[in-house]
Order: sequence, then structure tokens, then C-alpha cells
Amino acid sequence: MENISVNKLADSTNSSLPRDIKISLAKEVLAQEKNIEIAKEKFKEIVNNLEQKKQREVINATGTVLHTNLGRSPNNISFSGRYTNVEYNLNNFRRGTRNEYLSSSLSSFLGCGGITFVNNNASSLYLSLRALAKNYEFKNVIISRGEIIEIGGSYRLPEIIEETGLKMIEVGTTNKTKLRDYTKVLENFPNSIILKVHRSNYSISGFTEEVSIKELASIKKDYDTVLLHDLGSGLVINRKFLEVNNIDIFDHETSVQNSLDDGSDLVMFSGDKLFGSVQSGIIAGNSELIENIKNYSLFRTYRCSPSTLFELQETVSHYINKEELNIPFWHLVSQSYQSLETRVKNIVSESSFKFDIEEGTSLIGGGTLPDVTMKSPIMLLKEEASNSLLEILLQNDIPIIPHFYKNRICIDLRSVFQDQDKIIKTCLNKL
Repeated sequence: MENISVNKLADSTNSSLPRDIKISLAKEVLAQEKNIEIAKEKFKEIVNNLEQKKQREVINATGTVLHTNLGRSPNNISFSGRYTNVEYNLNNFRRGTRNEYLSSSLSSFLGCGGITFVNNNASSLYLSLRALAKNYEFKNVIISRGEIIEIGGSYRLPEIIEETGLKMIEVGTTNKTKLRDYTKVLENFPNSIILKVHRSNYSISGFTEEVSIKELASIKKDYDTVLLHDLGSGLVINRKFLEVNNIDIFDHETSVQNSLDDGSDLVMFSGDKLFGSVQSGIIAGNSELIENIKNYSLFRTYRCSPSTLFELQETVSHYINKEELNIPFWHLVSQSYQSLETRVKNIVSESSFKFDIEEGTSLIGGGTLPDVTMKSPIMLLKEEASNSLLEILLQNDIPIIPHFYKNRICIDLRSVFQDQDKIIKTCLNKL
């Protein structure tokens, strides 16, 4: 039987993968398959699958603004990647304190004593608990049964607490927890931290009761404890901005400032959710506790890169200067139904393919506001959704990610930037 060389197999498919990778894959295929035609088919499939997994820009036409699988909050990246004075003092020609300006400006904006930054919000909670356990000899963490969460990626709160070395003590029931449930445990288990967790990715309704931050703060001194609030979502936006832009979906969402004002000692939240910046975890609150976390031995292993700190600094500047619409997340959420409808009609008007335009519902996403939707006009392809239509969208130079509604491909511009409309229009003309 005729053989095929590794080099010939590597050159048998048109792919942008580096040649060294194609050579390696060709060797693996030929080690298992001697039939030339079958080897070529297998090699082509492996190469195409791998190429599709390269991280690149996509158009999020799902209508879910904080799409976890698509990177959560979009960003206008400002960092050049060159050297910065991230840990250098330009005033005295010596080593400086890391992200001093960022810490000062965000602390001032939030009205808290101290602040620090780590690589995501899961590590915010983990590091805070570890540092407090070591420096203050806390032994337990008290949490309501209705707040024992699991989030994406199999992150389970009980397992995280177990890794800190602290014992988790559950209070109340799934649907009802009262203040006396906390005080009873504090009386029997001194050296306990109170942890309140925001249920950002699910809700409990009906016959329910929970204890507020303000109520929990009222018992802190009596039991010599600290109150931590894992807020997760990270809402810091000025309420005036929401009023001016007629955005009412956040009316019942607790902000970081609310939590601090009500008595939380530490508030932890994500940088890439409602804060609208890059992936990071932000810990704000009592300056002494913050310093203890920053001085903890494991802190350095979770700290942010200079590029992350730079982008956080840019986002904070937009908040302080009341330029919230320059934050991509808030720009997308602020779009009116009428403006989106105009864009939809413009795309459809030049398309050879037939669409239905209906009123649909968009989501915030990212494990935030699970019961809240936004009205948005949606484009529904008239034909039943098929693999071939979906393949055209996904194989576009900049892949277009739709979602499915009524078993039809749906394009929702709520999560699409206006300069991407022409890319969608061009692609749809191919259908």
C-alpha cells in the first residue's frame, strides 16, 4: 500500500496553524492510521477542530451581555503592553508601592478605608478567610443555608471554606434565616466570622426571610466578630446615571457602597461583572483587615498583573469622571429599544434572507440578576435552524454567536456593538 510522508500530510490541508504543530499532529495520525485517505480525513478534522479553539474575537449576538463563555464584560483595552511604573516611584527614583493610585482612587470613590485586588472573586473570598483565620485566630464561618452557593466551573462554597481550614456552620433554613439564628451560633461558637453571600445566580421566592447586612452589623461588637459580604456582582454605578438612562433593572440590586455603608467589614466583588472591567477580584473595606490580607503569605500568588491593574484604573477613572458610557458594559445596557430596532431594520433591509422581527428578552448574564430581563428587538431566521446556517455564522472571519429561540436562529443586538452591524449584514447576505 502506498504511504504518505509526514510532510505531505501536514501540507494536505489549508490551515493557519503553525507548521510545527501540523507536523506533530501528522505524526500522531500516521502512527495510528496507514490508509492514506482515512489519514487525510482524520488529519483535516483534527486540524480544523484545533484551529477553531484558538482564542479570537467573536460577535456576541446572544443578547446575554455578560456571557461567561464569551469572556463576561467586554473591554476597550487601553494597555500598550510596554513598561509601566506599576511598582516604581517616579518622585524619588526608587521602588514604589504597587497600584497605589488605583487603590487610592477606588477607595475614595467607594468611601472605604482600604482596597486590594486579586485575580478573581473566588480568590477574594479564599484569601480573605485564610488571612483572617491566621491573623485573628478565627475558627468558624457562619453562613445561612440559603446562601450556600455553587457557581460555574463547579465552584462550591463549602469546598472553598473547607480549604481555608475554617469550619462552616450553617444557620437557618434554605428559605428562612433570622437574626437569632446567628446570635445563637455566636454564643455557642466564639471566634466565628459572619459571611453573607449574595445569591447572584439564582433566587428564592415565596415564604422567605433573610437577615440584612445592617442587622448583622448590629451584632458584630457584641460577639467580637467581623462581617464579610461576598457581593459577587459588583454594582458601583451612580444611581443618577441609571435614572437618566431609564434603567430600572438594578433598582433592587445591592451596591458595593450600600454594603459598606450598612456595616460590612469587607466586601468582595468581581471586576468583570457589573463593575464592567477585566477579570479580577476586588476586596474593599476596613483598612486594617485589608492590610492583613495584603501581608498574608499567599497574597502574592493571587495578585493581578500590570495589564489588569492598568485596565481597572481606566475603568475607575470613567466612574469618577462620570463617563460611564465609555465602559462597554454600561454602553450596551443603556441602548434603548428604539435605537436597537433601527439597527435591526437596517441590517434586515439589505439582506436577501427573510427574518421575523419580534420583541425579545435579553439577559445580564454572568451569574447576575437571574430573574431580570431587558426588552430588545430580535431577528429570527424564517427557516428552521439548521447546522448549515449555524456553520456559516460560526465560520465567519469574525464568528457570530447567535442563540436559539423557538427552534430558530436568533440574533439579538443588545450585546452587539454598532460597528459590528456591518459584519453581521455582510455575513447574512451569504445565506
